[in-house]
Amino acid sequence: MKILFASHNKEKLEEVKNILNEYEVISLNDLDDKDEIEENGNSLEENAFLKANHFYQKYHLPVISDDTGLFVKALNGKPGIHSARYSGNNATYKSNNQKLLHELEGIADREAYFETVICYIDGEIKYFYGRANGEITLKVLTDNAFGYDSVFYVPSLKKTYAEMSKDEKNKISHRYKALDAFSTYLKESLLEKKVLAYAEEILNKDCEIVERLLGGMSNYTYVIKCDNELYTLRIPGEFAEAFVDRIKEEQNVKLMEQFNISNKTLYLNVNNGVKLGKYLKGTILSTLNDYPYEKVSDLLKMIHNSSKLSLYDYEPFTRLSTYENYLKEIDFVFPNEYLELRNEFNTYYDYLNNQEKVLCHGDSQPSNFIIGDDEKLYIVDFEYTANIDPIYDIACFANIRLEEGLKLLKTYYQEVDDDKYLRFYLWRAFQCFQWYNVAYFKDIKGLSQKLKIDFKMVAESYLNNIKVLMEEVNKYKNAKK
Repeated sequence: MKILFASHNKEKLEEVKNILNEYEVISLNDLDDKDEIEENGNSLEENAFLKANHFYQKYHLPVISDDTGLFVKALNGKPGIHSARYSGNNATYKSNNQKLLHELEGIADREAYFETVICYIDGEIKYFYGRANGEITLKVLTDNAFGYDSVFYVPSLKKTYAEMSKDEKNKISHRYKALDAFSTYLKESLLEKKVLAYAEEILNKDCEIVERLLGGMSNYTYVIKCDNELYTLRIPGEFAEAFVDRIKEEQNVKLMEQFNISNKTLYLNVNNGVKLGKYLKGTILSTLNDYPYEKVSDLLKMIHNSSKLSLYDYEPFTRLSTYENYLKEIDFVFPNEYLELRNEFNTYYDYLNNQEKVLCHGDSQPSNFIIGDDEKLYIVDFEYTANIDPIYDIACFANIRLEEGLKLLKTYYQEVDDDKYLRFYLWRAFQCFQWYNVAYFKDIKGLSQKLKIDFKMVAESYLNNIKVLMEEVNKYKNAKK
């Protein structure tokens, strides 16, 4: 997508391009456009609009324009909207800084903030805001810095803007916050257009988006309304296809629908993973304070004790090796701690591999259970459905808190012996090994920044969980003999 940044300022353009690096950003200099728009508005919003509107009418391209002000508390908000020409029409960065420091001489309260307003026009008009708090220094600390960067001090980092690296500044600046809000809106807007396009193509009718369903770490699922009927449409997140086989998912969806425990899938594209189904109205289990363990246990037993089997085994050790290879291919070096725990876990290969395999959901965490309006418990999402030890599903239920999985284990079995505890802790450890690799893969591929999820931190939390779980395994290890 091409976006025109309505400015001649090279320093601003560099910041904008760094922050909006997923898009093609061009400036007025790229168009050899010399127009100068008089910023005679009474607010940052008005000034940003004047510039954006002029160039939108001229080029009919999506346009963003910003206006930024430095607001100093002791000066009743000055220089404010006049920040760029604070020292006159021929103002320079140096002259503006000198005037500001002169007016603050002898004043102890140096509190100030930068505010940026971005106006975006592409048929509609939207505004986005960013604010950064700080203080004005007693003197200029860095010569030849951009704007007021040499006198704007950020206490939390103990640096002026001018003393920060570009990456440091771009993570906390007022312009970053406004651009980040704009970028988030743009992604959601483009995604919603894609969702509607898919829904209308599949249903061959006009549709509207009701809401986006939250949950999961990267998939996008929306509730769609069409002819007063509600549907859910899922678009997989980036790189999801590395971890999910859609042909297997399609076959397992058909298998599971025979139990009447999920919503009806109407469309599944095995090439891109787009899925549309009937909307299942109800309450997601993970939003409740207390879970109906008996209902969860009964539903899983219905699946596990059926005579049906998937066409596929889960093959956990092969799967984990595949995930690890993804990371090795992008030069990830596994820490010794991970490798040592992994080697210890591998000693249970034969023990786990020889357990009786039954049909399992494969990702039975609380967020995949729904209590319908009819009070019946349902389960959704069959991306990882396969044949494996039934305790694997129970271990999945410990995804949020370990004790919840243990409660389900005790509900599912009348008696829980050491063998069952051992398998529970081993499978939960395996799941943490698995998702450690997935989370690090997503972080290295840049999804932490794109999705605003710290996948590196998620991965490290899984590694910490593995250590705790393997300690529990050691308490029961004699059970496999």
